[in-house]
Amino acid sequence: MPLRRADAAIAVLIFVVAAVLGGKHYSRDVRSGGRPFFYQTYFEPAVMVACGKGFLVAHPQPPVVREFLFQRSDRLSCADLPRDLQVGTEGLYQRPWRYLLTTIGIAWRVLGISWSGLAPLFGILYGATTTLAYLLCRLIAGPIASVACAAAMCLSPIQLSNLLNLRDYAKAPFTIALLLILVALAVRPWRTRTIVGLSLCYGLVMGAGYGFRTDLLVDIPPFLITVLVFLPGGVFRHPGAKAAAVAAFAGGFAAAGWPIITAVASGGGCQWHFLLLGFSSPFNEALGVAGGSYGWGDLYKDEYVWATIASYAGRLRPDLGYIEYCSHEYDVASWDYLRRILTIFPADMLTRAYASAMHVLDLPFQRLAPIRPAGLLMAGAFVMVASWTRIRLALFTAFAILYFGGHPAIQFLPRHYFPFELIAWVMLAFLAEQFTRLAIDLVRSDELEAAVWKNRLRLGLGCALLLTAIFLAPLNALRWYQHARVSRLLNEYAAAPAAEIALKAVAPGVVRIPAAHEGRPLSESEAVAALGRATARLIEVDVAVRDCRTGTTVTFRYDSTYPATDFSHAVALQDYRDSSQSTRLFEPVYQGFRGIEVSDPSPACALRVRDVEQLDRLPLLLPAQLAPGWPSQPQYQHIVVFR
Repeated sequence: MPLRRADAAIAVLIFVVAAVLGGKHYSRDVRSGGRPFFYQTYFEPAVMVACGKGFLVAHPQPPVVREFLFQRSDRLSCADLPRDLQVGTEGLYQRPWRYLLTTIGIAWRVLGISWSGLAPLFGILYGATTTLAYLLCRLIAGPIASVACAAAMCLSPIQLSNLLNLRDYAKAPFTIALLLILVALAVRPWRTRTIVGLSLCYGLVMGAGYGFRTDLLVDIPPFLITVLVFLPGGVFRHPGAKAAAVAAFAGGFAAAGWPIITAVASGGGCQWHFLLLGFSSPFNEALGVAGGSYGWGDLYKDEYVWATIASYAGRLRPDLGYIEYCSHEYDVASWDYLRRILTIFPADMLTRAYASAMHVLDLPFQRLAPIRPAGLLMAGAFVMVASWTRIRLALFTAFAILYFGGHPAIQFLPRHYFPFELIAWVMLAFLAEQFTRLAIDLVRSDELEAAVWKNRLRLGLGCALLLTAIFLAPLNALRWYQHARVSRLLNEYAAAPAAEIALKAVAPGVVRIPAAHEGRPLSESEAVAALGRATARLIEVDVAVRDCRTGTTVTFRYDSTYPATDFSHAVALQDYRDSSQSTRLFEPVYQGFRGIEVSDPSPACALRVRDVEQLDRLPLLLPAQLAPGWPSQPQYQHIVVFR
């Protein structure tokens, strides 16, 4: 049987096995009382598609649909819908998910509308992801190693656990298919028509995937870089073929994703929101980065970011008016805000990408703590072996590892980085195959040609030195640039005029801030809607840290009536016992801010609170902790283990 037929047969077998395993995993979880969460309350258009109503929502929403969407019932029959049901597009904010919800609606039309009955769809997605993993590995390794790679992906705990999150897992087949096409473009010399065809496929896959998860836009840059830099033949050769490839990609993406592109362009889609969420303080610990006297936000919370963007727009983009959540105006304002962060903190973006890539490379070794650094060493060995064939391939390999391992730093959660565990499994399968062949050659010949190995070592060393320079030189340059920009911003905070705030002590260590008159109490919906016109105050808190207990925290307390608008959070004070100077905390606060609590209630640990004025002169209002001696400290982040 020819090799291609053999690969096709193996791929079909892998798909069937993985699909059965994935479907059973979902069914088993549901039967055992699990309640997989994938934002089911947003799935009303899928119900309407299943019942032949089209991609629409009902007005008003029938109680039977609400019971189903909130999972208070497992099944729904189209016969249960009211006969006079009115449907339309008003309130249809799920347009960016159109392909995902339509796929689910079609599945329900075939299988019956049921949460527990979605197992076949879960199985198909899992089978497709695992099969694509096999095909990708097969581009650079033999069938045995590739089957082992697919098996490792199929049985991986992180893959199985994320399968239950249908909304985020649904992008995995598209993500791996795009990576497969990129690798195919780089590792094989193709005719122009094949390059154009692969580029068209890349655009079509991305356009289709864009309707499942809009964050697939992150896969545009690696395609352009691969076509322009890493195609066989060199950077400056075949410009016509490269131009045709880019055009084919753009055409394919537009053709497949046009309904989503137009929906996002006209109505918004929180295009930059998830990046801003990923800058919040909890992700520093997840990535293993620290450093600097600043932060970008203390809470991983949609409403907190919304208030941040609305207050920014109110100060610097008043032309946008009211900032409705995930609207076109929200996208414009959030991009403007994000652009300022990227231009002031570029070194941190690169540092966080490096940290993310290190974590992703270690995913197969999470349960084997003593050898977890093996991921980075394995990547180095993989790149070195690639350099034996072509330096171009080694550079492409390093680029692909860094980009696909690094961009999950945007929001470093398992649901975003789980597909890229494949990178480590592919490398492991390839290296195992290569070293097995080497061992066999040693046994058969008793020796290897010294000239061959001398040349390989020379290539590997040269590639290592080149990549070290490529990775470290830009980082050091960006750190120099960022330190100057951030120091200037923080000095503006420190020098800004501020008015003393008269505090009202209500308990030891607890002070209340006099609240401005806010009129009648707001309902929850009114309080949330008010975030679109939020205004910020920049509060300065001076604390004599030397007089406070070690580990003292300062809590910024908000009105707790509604969880969505309760932005209460604690800030840990850095311990400086040998300084007579106080620590100055700067914190942007929003509607509902009520006061401050310090965990050390002793009178010696006293607070001085001021309102920073003339905020229109500050480009960004960020949390900051200016501890004694802060001007001499580096104002950029570092990976903790490489400090």
